[in-house]
This record gives sequence, C-alpha cells and structure tokens, in this order.
Amino acid sequence: MRDPYEVLGLAPGASTDEIKLAYKKLAQKYSADNYAGSPLEATAKERLAEIDAAFDQLMGQIRTGGATAGSSAGQTAGAGTAYADIRTMINEGRADEAMSRLSAMPGADTDGEWNFLYGSALYYKGWLADAVRYFEKAVSLAPGNQEYQAAYNRLRNSANGNVAGNPYGGYQPTAAGCNCCDMCTALMCMDMCCGCGRGC
Repeated sequence: MRDPYEVLGLAPGASTDEIKLAYKKLAQKYSADNYAGSPLEATAKERLAEIDAAFDQLMGQIRTGGATAGSSAGQTAGAGTAYADIRTMINEGRADEAMSRLSAMPGADTDGEWNFLYGSALYYKGWLADAVRYFEKAVSLAPGNQEYQAAYNRLRNSANGNVAGNPYGGYQPTAAGCNCCDMCTALMCMDMCCGCGRGC
C-alpha cells in the first residue's frame, strides 16, 4: 500500500482534524453514487477502498500512539496488523479476547475500524443492541466504508426482526412468511414427533 498520507493528499505528520477532513472530501468525491453505471465505477471503487484503508491506518496509528504530528507513517505499521489479528480472533470465535485487545488500545474508540471490530465481537456474543451502536459509530466515522454500512444495515434489519443470521447474510422470508429451510425444519420435526412421511 502507498504511504497513507500520500493517499489522502497530506503531508506526513498532518493533524487528526486534517486527516478527517481530507478523508471526508475524498470519500464524498469517490462515493459509489457518483460513479454508478460509469466506465470509471471500478476505478472509483478501488480508489475508495485505498482511501478507507489509508484513513483507518492513520487513525489507528494516532490512537495507539504510533503516529503523532511530525512523525513518519513508515514508523507505524503496527496498527493495521493489530486490527487484522483481531479480525482473525473474531472469525475464530474468540470474541472476549478480541474485545480485550481492542479495549487495551487507548483512545481508539474514535476510529471506524475499532468500532466496527468491537461491534462485530459484541454481535458474536449475541449482544445486538450494543453491537448496532458500535456499527453506527463506525459508519459515522468512515461514511464511505461499504463494509461498515452493509453490516450496520443488516444488523438494524436483524433488530427489527428481518434477519436471524450474522450481519453479512440475512434471512428474508418469502411472501408466504417462510422459506424452504422453514418447511424442511417443520417436516423433520413432524417426522420425529409422529412418524409422518414414513411408510409404516
């Protein structure tokens, strides 16, 4: 990845406010809405992903004490690795360990990735009401991040009773109010309870 300051068009050591302002402008410029159906749609999507990654890296570095005004981004590559490790923990079901690692990052709760990961760990533990608040904050801190937005939208649907799975894959009932899985489950229960479907 290119130097994150370069990606955001900033000089090394830019302040937190400068980083946030530059990110906001670029995220709006390369928003998917601006390029829908355009030949540049794929390029804009790649650029937005690069901008999101640069912002998350710089903000993570600042909050973990890795980067301060006047320091070089090249000295602070650890934050991205820490977040990658935490994602792995959550994917492996080690939500408590992930939350502990995230809580040990002082001031990181103002970072989009931090909030997204903390919300993901809470979601894994089944604490949906708390998780949705962290996803919402992640979206507000990184409005151009499609991963955060998708997770937040799906989790809100879940809170409204529209999905029963994780925030990345929802359950959408058919017009009749059930789907094939519902019918198969019902038939299996009937078979177990009363022998329906057996030839005896």
